[in-house]
Amino acid sequence: GYQHSCALKSDGTIVCWGGNAMGQLGDGTVVDKATPVAVAGLTGAIALSASTFHTCALKSDGTVACWGSNASGQLGDGTTTDRLSPTAVPGLMGVVALSNGPALHTCALTANGGIACWGFNNEGQLGDGTTTNRHSPTAVPGLTDIAALSTGGYHSCALKADASVACWGYNGYGQLGDGTTNSQPSPTAVPGLGGVSALGTGVYHSCALKADGSMLCWGYNPNGSLGDGTTVSKPSPTAVPGLTGVAALGVGTYHSCALKADGSLACWGFNDRGQLGDGTSSVDRTTPTAVSGGAVFWK
Repeated sequence: GYQHSCALKSDGTIVCWGGNAMGQLGDGTVVDKATPVAVAGLTGAIALSASTFHTCALKSDGTVACWGSNASGQLGDGTTTDRLSPTAVPGLMGVVALSNGPALHTCALTANGGIACWGFNNEGQLGDGTTTNRHSPTAVPGLTDIAALSTGGYHSCALKADASVACWGYNGYGQLGDGTTNSQPSPTAVPGLGGVSALGTGVYHSCALKADGSMLCWGYNPNGSLGDGTTVSKPSPTAVPGLTGVAALGVGTYHSCALKADGSLACWGFNDRGQLGDGTSSVDRTTPTAVSGGAVFWK
């Protein structure tokens, strides 16, 4: 999250630590914790997603529980009341994946390939064709056969089973990838983008990993978060030049990272706090830059 972190343990419990002003640690208090504390009464968790001031857990029975800030209904319990401990999302079942946007919305992928979203919807990031906040899960109409999803700051994207991508919500920097900067409250195909195996979304940019190990990014780019060697925002998918053999991707607020099949790691974009890991800070990178140390992170 923004000021907190959480870990899923092998026994199905979750521990969290850090800032807790909105109850985002789920321990029943609003007291910050400098060491991990158990999320109260939560068992059977198989996945989690932490946003700015709220956290959600996917349970082994396909249900979801959320806690923390709920000002825009992002906990999905039908209210706007903050919750200091896990609160079930009523009526939501068969969930296989979760994603909390860095701002104030949440989306769930269900086993039948559909997506439901809830929370803040000022730019249509819930995908239901409106800009009305939703306090309960609301289906994204016309969206089927979805394999994965990713929620950005004020936009969302879905990877379809045919390896194509659709996005919706705020598009002021071209982060929907449809070649325009017009916001869309309903899913809009990313033209010409196929062969995608994974997605990642930041606050105002998006990236896709292709099955051939290459990456493309689009949207906000003043800090080089697209990795194309420029600081010009792009409304359509743009290849990250020279980057091959990528096995996984991670997209931060204004920076992006790639894990390569050889276990090395490269990052690019905003670097005001050293988030690129190249041994510097306050030096943005517009192309992939190796993370210092030469360690094998995964193989």
